[in-house]
Amino acid sequence: MNTEKRIDLLKEEYIMLQNFYEDIDSKGLTIKNWAITVAVATIGTGLLYRKEVLFIGLFAAIVFWYLEGYWRGLSHFFSKRIQEIEQAFQKETWNEEVPLQVYSTWDKEYKKSKDQTLRYMFKTSSLWPHIGIIALTILIYILS
Repeated sequence: MNTEKRIDLLKEEYIMLQNFYEDIDSKGLTIKNWAITVAVATIGTGLLYRKEVLFIGLFAAIVFWYLEGYWRGLSHFFSKRIQEIEQAFQKETWNEEVPLQVYSTWDKEYKKSKDQTLRYMFKTSSLWPHIGIIALTILIYILS
């Protein structure tokens, strides 16, 4: 494969991976929005009718927290390939880098580091919004 074609393929792969990575961030915000919406609905319902409804909100907050951690954990595998491509361009070794290796990089990194869901659940950006909802729900249950 000639150098120009290799560079074009690596560039296209990089752009595709960056788009996936940004989509995962967007999904994280969507998950937070849904978590807040469900929390407000269950807190309102719990305060107006039965406080036991708050347990639904508590369970939903945990599910949304896990779901966000899962999606953010997926970004870890995309970031490995992004880093490989960036290093190839930084070190000017793009002629040695094989383009279109998303799956093989993903598979190799997964075998090495396994599922990243729990790790990303406890990152600040994922942890605090959901813990806040859980704490608020428990506090309202106790006080009502």
